[in-house]
Amino acid sequence: MSEPAPLTAFPEPEAEKPKARSRAALLKRLADVVCLPASRVNAFERAMTADLLVEMLRDAVVEEREKVARRLANLVEMPGTLVRLILRDELSVARALLENSPTLGDADLIDCARHATTEHRRMIAQRRGVGEMVADALVEAGEATVVEVLLRNELVKFSHHTIETVVAMSRDNPRLLPLLLRRAEL
Repeated sequence: MSEPAPLTAFPEPEAEKPKARSRAALLKRLADVVCLPASRVNAFERAMTADLLVEMLRDAVVEEREKVARRLANLVEMPGTLVRLILRDELSVARALLENSPTLGDADLIDCARHATTEHRRMIAQRRGVGEMVADALVEAGEATVVEVLLRNELVKFSHHTIETVVAMSRDNPRLLPLLLRRAEL
């Protein structure tokens, strides 16, 4: 006589809803712990929580990742693994940090510029106060649309080498020329 199939072999659709709610609640709580001030959570606890959050975000849906990114965007100090994961994510997720985070360092922005999409680079080029090293990394990609956004941003600082690279690019992209001529670095 055969045994009946176990009930777990055919998960009920209703079972997925509580799982999704539980997952969203856990993501929120982990993000909340990462956001706590240093007086409330020590560096080890923050790093451990960030590691858990990174692992959960790898399997999370876009909407959940966007919520976490928005929650973390205004932090003064954020664990590096978490920053890199969010910055390399889809643009809708990375946007919160790229637009709003005042504490992203040049290393984070350069890493994003080298490992993300053209749209990520355009968003970096629009940031206030883009430094020379970040501008170098953005121009290195050789994308005229990104360079055009950089040239329009009056707060970007260009190195001499980067200006020379942009001048060379303007030979093939004449629309860069008027923007280039307005730059103080020339």
